[in-house]
Amino acid sequence: MTTTRRAALMGLATVLPLSLAGEAMAKTKAFEIGKLFPYLDLFYSIPAKDRTRFTIAYFYRVTAGGPMTITLVAASGTRTPLPLAADGRVTRLPTLADIKGKAKLELEAPEGSKFGGGIAMLAKVAPAATLNAGELSAAILQCQSAIKAKAGLIGFAAPRIKRVVFRGAGSGTGLDGSGAAKPLPMAKLGPAYDPEQMPGIVTIKLARAPSHIELDERPKK
Repeated sequence: MTTTRRAALMGLATVLPLSLAGEAMAKTKAFEIGKLFPYLDLFYSIPAKDRTRFTIAYFYRVTAGGPMTITLVAASGTRTPLPLAADGRVTRLPTLADIKGKAKLELEAPEGSKFGGGIAMLAKVAPAATLNAGELSAAILQCQSAIKAKAGLIGFAAPRIKRVVFRGAGSGTGLDGSGAAKPLPMAKLGPAYDPEQMPGIVTIKLARAPSHIELDERPKK
């Protein structure tokens, strides 16, 4: 098990966890679901009641050439587009039934195009400039518990979720019950909130709403 796998599980969209990263594309190329969506089957194996506060997200971007489309092709031949948002997030993921039914994926882009991708674990909290710290803490705890339950399948690469990072939020502060403000530390992708390191915080105030809220490990000192 490699550090790349750990990084992929951690979910920084700047990471290229796939062996396909940077690979020059033919016009159309077929893939197994697990090739473009690693760990999706593991995510679906978590009982639905134990993943109500977090989700998994996949991001793909063209690094040269493009544009790119991803299509799910069922065993019956039915074709379903998997749209990409402006930030590269795949907005419709293959279902567990698709995986069990041995559906395939087709990736289409101009010949010679190159692409990369990443995985993120996201808190299921609507991005906003003002956030309830308790909801964020609950997402962290639930994700921690789910990963712990699957640790035997993930091995030592299992991420130790401790904080959330507000991607693209600029800056932020945490407010305690008395209204006293403490600045949020900055991560690479935005301000971060670690409940264990900022006890008593009840509200998060951000310079602007984040694009999404990533569940993250605590950085090593």
